[in-house]
Amino acid sequence: MFMRAIWIWVVGFALVGCGSTSEPLVKVEPLEDPTPEVAMTHDFAVPVLMYHRVSELTEREERSPLMRDLTVSPADFEAQLQFLRDEGFTFLHVTEVAEALKFGKPLPERAVALTFDDGYKDNFEVAFPLLKKYGAKGTVFMVTNNLGRADRLSWPNLIEMSVKAVEIQSHTVSHPDLRMLEDRRLLSELVDSRQILERGLGKPVTSLAYPAGAFDDRVVVAVAEAGYLSAWKKGGGPVRPGDSENPLLLPRIRVHGRTDADKFRERVMSGVYLRQMDKRDS
Repeated sequence: MFMRAIWIWVVGFALVGCGSTSEPLVKVEPLEDPTPEVAMTHDFAVPVLMYHRVSELTEREERSPLMRDLTVSPADFEAQLQFLRDEGFTFLHVTEVAEALKFGKPLPERAVALTFDDGYKDNFEVAFPLLKKYGAKGTVFMVTNNLGRADRLSWPNLIEMSVKAVEIQSHTVSHPDLRMLEDRRLLSELVDSRQILERGLGKPVTSLAYPAGAFDDRVVVAVAEAGYLSAWKKGGGPVRPGDSENPLLLPRIRVHGRTDADKFRERVMSGVYLRQMDKRDS
């Protein structure tokens, strides 16, 4: 293609050099943009999916109900990404969703955000390559005390991910039940984790995932005082424009190890169904 373009240019130049004043013999049409236009809406309904591990289970982990619940197999995760891409979903970071809520911006009619809690090593070794393969974005909510542990993410992992479509946000310092902490420790868990990540990554950290989804009114006030602009719980369905009233109590939809293809489809399509119902009712 490159050599053909050069040949056309040379022929055209030669004709000009021979004194031709006619139109060029070959007209080069502008290339079409291969990226399809994404339909946007202010009445969005975005499922924010909550993962933990993406990995095969060891024999010992197979015997643990907790680990089976936390772990999605690589094959299942890839099938989920394939489904989302085939169905025309746009992948977003949670900060993009929060920004749309705050400023009243539109989002794609079909959008999804993928989040990963705690900072397991397989997020880098398994999930990250699959995200890149399918052109997907993700958000890791990192427990900073986990950094560098053998089975958790390292600083080099976070840095590489953060420059290639994965944003890093806070999941506190040590993953405690925030409701059980006295005020000073509570604020330290929130502020220190944010500052550690910002210093290490050189990027703002504005979003928090509540450890185990646990919070109360006092915790929410502390999250605001710690400088977060959005915070994420578990449960509650897709994010809708009305959630702008409570940006520190934004919903997520859990994906379990036992979430089969039918359940996954039901959960990610919930936003599409809600918008269809809104149109019928209007």
